[in-house]
Amino acid sequence: MKRTIAILLASLGVALGAPPQANMGIIPAGTVIRVRTNETIDSSNAATGRVFMGVLEDSARDRHGMVVIPKGSPAELVVTNVSKHELSVDLASVSAGNRTYAVLSSQETIHGTQKPGVGKNKRTAKFLGIGGAAGSVVGAIAGGGAGALIGGFVGAGGGAAAQTLTRGKSVHIPAESLLTFRLEQPLIAR
Repeated sequence: MKRTIAILLASLGVALGAPPQANMGIIPAGTVIRVRTNETIDSSNAATGRVFMGVLEDSARDRHGMVVIPKGSPAELVVTNVSKHELSVDLASVSAGNRTYAVLSSQETIHGTQKPGVGKNKRTAKFLGIGGAAGSVVGAIAGGGAGALIGGFVGAGGGAAAQTLTRGKSVHIPAESLLTFRLEQPLIAR
């Protein structure tokens, strides 16, 4: 009889299992999620609302260290703001198994590289020199020595204007780039 009771109690313990841990399957707010882009994102072809694909660089874990979203899971990135020199991308969702989870995270804002202004680099010197030389030649042909001097100043000014109008680059995020996001709300994946 004692043996039967012991077997029943052991069976009951196995059937009930361990009590569930709180917060299992919940990735807490503040967790950093890194996403590797699958395609190029460029400010010249991206529009607000356009979706780009990527994959999780690292597994996303809950507070207990359990993997909730495995490394390599698909992620959707959405463009939230675009201008010639700035591009903001938000992590919109991640997928695990056959489920997709909406994500509320910080934006990743990428700025285009700005070249220094007039007089700050070799490019300026090149534009000023070429403009000045061309102006001097035209001025010398048109008005002799005084014309060469005036043409040189006018040409240098034109070179400076050309350098100023063409400086700065658009934003270009190549495929396989790593973007970092921080969860603003917990991600519940149950």
